[in-house]
Amino acid sequence: MNAWRGVCVSHVTITQLTTRCRAGTVCDVWGGAGMGTLGRGRMPARRAWLAAVALLVQPLLVVGAHAAVADGSSDVRAGTTAAGSNAGADLSPEQAASQKAADSGDPVEVTSETTPTDTVTALPDGTFRLDASPVPVRAKQGDAWVPLDTTLQAGADGLIRPKAAAVDVAFSGGGGSTALATVSQGGTSYSISAPWSLPVPTVSGSSATYSSVLPDVDLVVSAVADGFTENVVVKTRTAAQDPGLASLRFPVTEHGLTAKAQESGGAVLVDGHGRPVFSTGSALAWDSATGSDSGGSGDSADSVGTKARSAAGTLAGPADTVVAPGPGSNTDVMGVDVTDSAMTVTPDPSFMADPLTVYPVVLDPQTTSQSLAGWTALWSGQPSTSFWKTTHTLGVGYDLPEDTKIVRSLYQFDTHGVAGKKVLSATFTAEEVWSYNCTAKEVDLWHTGGISSSSTYNKQPSWMGHIDSVTTAKGWSSDCPGGNVEFDATSAVAYGAVRDGSTTTLGLRAASESDEGAWKQFASPHDTKAVLSVTYVSPPKTPAQSSLKLASPYLACGINKAAAVKISDATPALSAVPLSADGSQATLRPNFEVHQYDASAADPVVGSGSPSAWTTSGKAGTWTSGSLKNGQTYWFRARTQYQYSYNGTNGSMYSGWTAGCWFTIDTSRPPQPAIASTSYPQCAAPDDPDTCLPNGGVGVAGTFTITPGAGDVVSYTYTLNDEKPVTKAFTADLVVVPNQERVNALTVYTTDGAGNTSDSASYFFDVSPGAAAVDNWSFDEGSGTTGADSAGGNTATLEGTAGWSGKGRIGSALSLDGQPGSASVSASGLDTSKSFTLSAWARLSDLTQTSVVVSQDATSSSSFSLYYSPSYGRWVFNRNASDVPTPTVIRSISTAVPAAGVWTHLLGVYDSTAQTIELYVNGVAQGDPVAFTTPWKSTGPLRIGGGQYNDKPANFFPGQVDEVQLWDRIVSSQEAAGLQTMTDPATGLARQAAAADWELDATANGKFTDSSGYGRDATATSGVSQYDDVDGNMGDVVSLDGSSGSLSTAGPIVDAQGDFTVSIWVNLDVAALADTTTAHTMRIAGQAGTTRDSWGLWYTQAAGQSEGRWVFGRTSEDSTSATTTTAPADVTSGVLADPGVWTMLTGVYDSANGTIQLYVNDQQQDAVSEDPSAQGAGAGTVFTTPWQASGAFTIGGNRTGSGTFGAPMKGLVAKAKVWTGLVGDVSDLYQRERPKDPDGGFPDE
Repeated sequence: MNAWRGVCVSHVTITQLTTRCRAGTVCDVWGGAGMGTLGRGRMPARRAWLAAVALLVQPLLVVGAHAAVADGSSDVRAGTTAAGSNAGADLSPEQAASQKAADSGDPVEVTSETTPTDTVTALPDGTFRLDASPVPVRAKQGDAWVPLDTTLQAGADGLIRPKAAAVDVAFSGGGGSTALATVSQGGTSYSISAPWSLPVPTVSGSSATYSSVLPDVDLVVSAVADGFTENVVVKTRTAAQDPGLASLRFPVTEHGLTAKAQESGGAVLVDGHGRPVFSTGSALAWDSATGSDSGGSGDSADSVGTKARSAAGTLAGPADTVVAPGPGSNTDVMGVDVTDSAMTVTPDPSFMADPLTVYPVVLDPQTTSQSLAGWTALWSGQPSTSFWKTTHTLGVGYDLPEDTKIVRSLYQFDTHGVAGKKVLSATFTAEEVWSYNCTAKEVDLWHTGGISSSSTYNKQPSWMGHIDSVTTAKGWSSDCPGGNVEFDATSAVAYGAVRDGSTTTLGLRAASESDEGAWKQFASPHDTKAVLSVTYVSPPKTPAQSSLKLASPYLACGINKAAAVKISDATPALSAVPLSADGSQATLRPNFEVHQYDASAADPVVGSGSPSAWTTSGKAGTWTSGSLKNGQTYWFRARTQYQYSYNGTNGSMYSGWTAGCWFTIDTSRPPQPAIASTSYPQCAAPDDPDTCLPNGGVGVAGTFTITPGAGDVVSYTYTLNDEKPVTKAFTADLVVVPNQERVNALTVYTTDGAGNTSDSASYFFDVSPGAAAVDNWSFDEGSGTTGADSAGGNTATLEGTAGWSGKGRIGSALSLDGQPGSASVSASGLDTSKSFTLSAWARLSDLTQTSVVVSQDATSSSSFSLYYSPSYGRWVFNRNASDVPTPTVIRSISTAVPAAGVWTHLLGVYDSTAQTIELYVNGVAQGDPVAFTTPWKSTGPLRIGGGQYNDKPANFFPGQVDEVQLWDRIVSSQEAAGLQTMTDPATGLARQAAAADWELDATANGKFTDSSGYGRDATATSGVSQYDDVDGNMGDVVSLDGSSGSLSTAGPIVDAQGDFTVSIWVNLDVAALADTTTAHTMRIAGQAGTTRDSWGLWYTQAAGQSEGRWVFGRTSEDSTSATTTTAPADVTSGVLADPGVWTMLTGVYDSANGTIQLYVNDQQQDAVSEDPSAQGAGAGTVFTTPWQASGAFTIGGNRTGSGTFGAPMKGLVAKAKVWTGLVGDVSDLYQRERPKDPDGGFPDE
């Protein structure tokens, strides 16, 4: 108190304008015990001076818009999605927060909805909570929200600013011509200057004090949540007589603003569009009298209400009256006049000279914000005065001791976020800081109309309804300390929500406004934030029209009767996708209504219902209608039903209905189609093909005419022999390419618009054998500079580094080193603008460079290329779209993974009829054909082992190429499979080529010799020894110790995605299998991957069994989840194994047929049977997911690429062999390899 000897001449509060104004709410700003006597009955004489000096700094929004946040961003909420949006859209911020809350069990803030006054939180139960304050509680700094911090700090420009406020405010650093305070918003600003020179201020907390601007007069400015206050502190009665205090003129500078006077006092500062940006309110003067001096009723030492806010914004003792009146302060309303050039404050000289006035005196022309959210008080004693956004406590009831006035207080909240929502509960909380005594009295909460800076006792909002009452007494003493009071405001918030209101305004009144004992005071929102907490859910969104489907068959809707889709199901399943507005975990389902079209009346509802199961947003729900009439047109519509639960009670909300989805019931089947062809006449007796005359040829296209027999057929489905069915939109002519010689079967059925299908019609026709290859280079010469073409006579000339290898797929092969060199054919039998096929065997030695197997040159680039691509890590058949240096490339890319050092069969097909290209690897089509629609003819040379790029030879092949063939037609899938099998025309058996051959009877350099010519000598580990098998007549063999002994060589040995055969003789140790209490597994031989063997032979014996069986198996992938122990990935021998006896095991993988086969000696194993005569009747076990392993090939154990070794074998092995291709006659192999007596006979004969 002593520090402020004098009279405070001026107080200006500048606060942020959050949005648009609403007239109506009243807050008790000064009245009540502890707030002083307002002029002790002199107020009416001074009412002419009453004016608001309130500065608004938050932008006012236009009607119908949401509140803008402090950074001026758009009022449209970020991340929200439009009603009826597609179900597949990304989650909105609300949905994402709701999902996270449900998953974690904790509330999650929806940050996109945060404003200076409001937060929205997603709750785990799928509901949301809005927490709204009438005053900003946070500020935007960059992209982040931070708690308000009005602590002042000096900036580099010499100005003083709060650390974090909801408005841009700056105070003078003293000296110069700098304005006392400047507030800026949205390109406008308002500056107020002092009428005196300003010294360098003393800064403490949120206040800056400019000392001795006049003798014994200080000027104090303080930052508040949304602006600032300005107080002139007059310390002594002598200082009050200074002429400079008779009328205080504060110069004003406006940018983009114009002042407009208000009836309630002060002015509103509007922008160029007439929108309020800043406003001024009433000005108050108060002295330093205590409660005992003034006779005020608020003399309790414990009364929080008797304490004024300190400059830092905290509650302080009675002596600190710089910012707000003390417990018994005398008060007076001053005159204020605001123009575009100045704000003039005129203190009442009689108040300043009154003997009862206790110095210091504070002169406070208050400035507050005109905003969507706010508060005010209504005084019957000052019926025309506005107390908008006062910094002082808010009174409620009958204030007899002070001014015999009635006071009502009102709060306004920004609740636009719950507009259109279902409000489940709303709680209003305000802190009661003072009561008349500790006798509880009733205070009532009302729902009122809106309030603004123009609201006064004479211009009250409508009191729309009494909504709750609380009987309480808080703040008189320690017996009834101050504290929060909660009211149920649900009905008020819900009222606005259903009317899309932007604000909710609540008023506090005493139940009896004539009972002085009911007088109460509540904290100003500047001190303790009043809160409105609203729990709500959002109505669901209407399903997107595009989500309406006929679920079975799955069809999109017709938009009207003319576009009605036809369906054949008279009880159709209807589908729609329900959508949540903001809760991703919402419990939803679609509702359906089915209407029958009636040309003469409104379309009646003939069915309605919902799925029995609930779902979540974006997930379709399906409901099956009742039986509908054939030939009748219907439409259905859908809406979203949202089932919510709150406090143990369930409820439902509904979206609007979609538009109609039209359909017609058509259950009549079309008649069987007719098929005719002149290209391939029908074979009348297909069971006796000798009666039919062959025509055309395999790979030669023919035209077939389809006659549907009904007018509403829309498509047909055809199947040629055993190929996949193909469905096409209906046209009269169908082009088919026969894929086998002699009798072919073409089967066709039609489908109408409703999905009804006809009976199938079959057409049999006889086909001549396919034309032979036009070019065929076997490269069996083995020497010289040319390779003969046995079909077309087009000689291939070896160029550059091209040479010969004695290890071809069959016989010799063309050998290449990846350097410039290839076999060139000046002319071939191909016209690349028409259908053609090329086939070749390739053994690639380097996986790091682009390597062309076969191509044909043009002027600038190859017309086609069959090659390996390191970029894709795959085989590729391509065609260039044009003959330019860098053409557009159309590619058919393999799914099979290439491996180095193994023979692979490649075949490329261009089908000019279908306009597609297709690649086969090891006889298997690599995905679907790829469209190629710009064929062109190249006349350059055919190049084997190289390509052409950018006008130059390029991409030379490293490795061997063999058996290159060309056809001037397409080769069928059956033919492609046969080509990789390499059937010998003379014997009808497949031709295999040795990939590895270990007799295991000789070593060189410590390794067992591979006699195949590929140099794959086997390395032995410890535990391996040679053994002379005199008794078994096998000669020198290898003994494995069942622990660490094994033989291995670097792999892979064969392309495991193509045909291969493995064979080995084995004699298991009987003693090692004698323990029947445990299971036994012994790996005989296998090809390792990284974690698994790709394929292998092994012995298995279950626990409790004294005998076991042989197994040949394959895994489906190189991972620990793959299995080799269950069908269809293995073949288990039907015959029991015979340990101690030499047995030949042969495993075969047939890629064309997708099977694995096991032979024991010379018998194929097809079923677990003790009868050997039951073996050999089948084709093996189906296996269609081969993969290429690149680890070691191991004999005697299971060794993966990572080095893990398991399932060791104990016993003897001999004559291990691996072939590329199928061993056509295993019986013959067995007879040649079985052990013989010294005289040449067999020991068992």
